[in-house]
Amino acid sequence: MPGELPQLLQANGEELPYVDNCFHGITSVFLFHELPPKARQKVIDECFRVLKPGGTLIICDSIQKEDSPAITPVLNWFSQNFHEPYYPSYLIDDLGDRLQKIGFEQIAINTHYLSKYWVAHKPIEDKKSIATPMNS
Repeated sequence: MPGELPQLLQANGEELPYVDNCFHGITSVFLFHELPPKARQKVIDECFRVLKPGGTLIICDSIQKEDSPAITPVLNWFSQNFHEPYYPSYLIDDLGDRLQKIGFEQIAINTHYLSKYWVAHKPIEDKKSIATPMNS
């Protein structure tokens, strides 16, 4: 609503304290490589739940092995030297598939240097019920 101030809330991404269909957009920056695979899916599920129909989810995280096989040794080194226990599974996890399975559409995946971005849209429910102006 106009005039409302943004809110900042710390919460568990696997159990977001918001009602269904609450947000127009959600961003996640360098979170998914910190999560075990089951938690990754639960966070995606929760993002889908709290997004309004037509809303957008943007995930930014590390590139994965498939994005640049030449630097796979560096990616493996990162996991070992920075004690990142879930990074190896993240490196081969198909987040695009996870997004699609929960119901996201128009999923765009891009890489920029060492970062990877997923931009996914929650479909508009019941497209037939959207009223269009009629000419009289």
